[in-house]
Amino acid sequence: MNLTRRNFLSSIGAVGAATMPIAGFPAILKRRNPNAMLSHAAIGCAHQAASDLSSFASHPDLNVTAVCDVDSSYLAVARKRYPRARFYRDAFEMFAAEGNKIDSVNVSTPDHTHAQYIVEALNRGLNVYAQKPLCHDLGDCRRIEKLASEKKAVT
Repeated sequence: MNLTRRNFLSSIGAVGAATMPIAGFPAILKRRNPNAMLSHAAIGCAHQAASDLSSFASHPDLNVTAVCDVDSSYLAVARKRYPRARFYRDAFEMFAAEGNKIDSVNVSTPDHTHAQYIVEALNRGLNVYAQKPLCHDLGDCRRIEKLASEKKAVT
């Protein structure tokens, strides 16, 4: 076998997953039945956010449950692509309505808004995928790191 960095990392990941004890099962399943579809929300749905959301939606065990964007024209496009999702123009309204129904959220908004949405998601114990930079302030970085650790959430 031609040992490349990618092959090596794939092998290590497979070994790690195979030997992981049940108690250490991924945090992404911590709130739901392991046989259930994962419920995902997206904050931002245009440009890079559209690409991120498309990648998430392509996973067979993930359901796009909620989509949020401040721009109604971007939401109109997303409504056609994800007709079963619920749509919001305010992320905090989405968290209030969907917070106990979702497992994960991706944050693909202008970078000066990332930290506030990440913190809100982590406060609710949600797993978070966010575009870089996660934040612009070292204090926010530390707060995110601490929250993720406390909530046992994947970021």
